[in-house]
Amino acid sequence: MSLIGRENVYTCPECSGYTVTIDVDEGVTPMFLNCRATAGCKGMAHSAMYPEGQRPPWIPAPTFEWFKPVGEDYEKLSAAMKDHVDSDGLDLRPRAEKERDA
Repeated sequence: MSLIGRENVYTCPECSGYTVTIDVDEGVTPMFLNCRATAGCKGMAHSAMYPEGQRPPWIPAPTFEWFKPVGEDYEKLSAAMKDHVDSDGLDLRPRAEKERDA
């Protein structure tokens, strides 16, 4: 079973904001994530563990995507991130506007 297209939401206990993600490649994602929901928030958001079913209406569409960096994207990574990616881990980037609207 492919996990591509799987959505997840990370909730920040500091600002109560949501960081919504989607997997565009196969791989491993973290349980915790620095908050990206509110500019300047220093909170550590936690994963909803990829809940089954449809996204609730109060949760926005994914604005970030988990991807497998290759080529230049891979070369720009820190040594620690390269180790993570080499161990089947994914990296996070903002989704393009056209992908959010799809």
